[in-house]
Amino acid sequence: MSNIKKYSEDRGFTIVELLVVIVVIGILAAITIVSYSGITNRANTAGGQSDASAFLGKVSAYVADSLYGAPTSYATMTNAASTASYQVSGMNFTTASGNKDMTAFRPAGIATDALDYYLCGTTGSATAVSTYGGATTGINVVSGVKIGYWDYTSGSGAENSTTYTYGTVSGTYGTPAYNVGCIKVGIAEAVVAVAKAIRTETGTYPATAAAINANTAASAKMPAGVTAILVNPTTGNGTTSVRFECGSAVAATLPCNNTGGRISFWDYSLGTPAVATITFGTATNFASPAS
Repeated sequence: MSNIKKYSEDRGFTIVELLVVIVVIGILAAITIVSYSGITNRANTAGGQSDASAFLGKVSAYVADSLYGAPTSYATMTNAASTASYQVSGMNFTTASGNKDMTAFRPAGIATDALDYYLCGTTGSATAVSTYGGATTGINVVSGVKIGYWDYTSGSGAENSTTYTYGTVSGTYGTPAYNVGCIKVGIAEAVVAVAKAIRTETGTYPATAAAINANTAASAKMPAGVTAILVNPTTGNGTTSVRFECGSAVAATLPCNNTGGRISFWDYSLGTPAVATITFGTATNFASPAS
C-alpha cells in the first residue's frame, strides 16, 4: 500500500489534463486579444472623432473671422498664421486627388487619425457637381463642409463622413435652389482653390506657377510642402507636386489670357497611377507659362 501511495504522489499530469490546461489558456488568450483589439479600435475611432469635431470648431471660427464663408481647402486652416483663431496644427489630412477618399487607400500610407476634407456646394446652375472641379461641373457656390474619419469599430473599419458636417452638405442650396454635391479635397483640388481665391481677391486668375506658389490669397492656402511646377508630376513627386497651365487663346501658345487654367496631378486612385487633370475658369485652351 505504501508503494501505491508513493507512486500516486509522484506522478505527473496526464495528457488529458495538459490538453484541458492548454485549451483554457487558449480561450483566455483569445478573450484578451479580442478585448485589446476592441479597446484599440475604440481608441483610434475616438481619436478620429475628436479631431473631426475640433476641426469643425475651427471651420466655425474661420467663417466668423473671415469674409469668405466656409474654407475651400483644409490647407487654409493648417497653413494659417499661428495667431489666427482658426489655425489648425497636429492634424493629418489625406491628400490623394481625384475625389478618392481614404477608403480607397486603407491601410497603407494613412495615419490612424487621418481626416478627409470634403467641400460641398453647387455649380450655381442646374448642372450637377461632378468628380472634378471645372468651369461647368465644379463647386462655384460653397454651401458647407464634411469631415470624414475612419471608424474602426466595425472591425476592418469604414469611413464616416456623415457625422461631422458644417452648413448644407446635401439636398438643395441657394435661390434659386440647386442640388448640392461634395468633392473630396486633395492637393490638386486645394491648388485649384488657391487659383480661384486669387481671382476672387485680385480680379484675375494666376498666370504663372510662381503666383500660385507665392500663396498670397488670404482665403485659400497651399497645402504644406506642395508646389506648382511646369511639367507633369510623376511617381517621384506625385504626392507633393501638381502642374499648372494657364488659359490661352490658342492651345500650347502663350500669352495667358486670364480665363482660367488647368491643374495636372498624379492620380493614385486609378488602377495604374497616371496623370489626371482639373480645369477651372472658362478656359478651353491651355499653355505652359515661362515660370
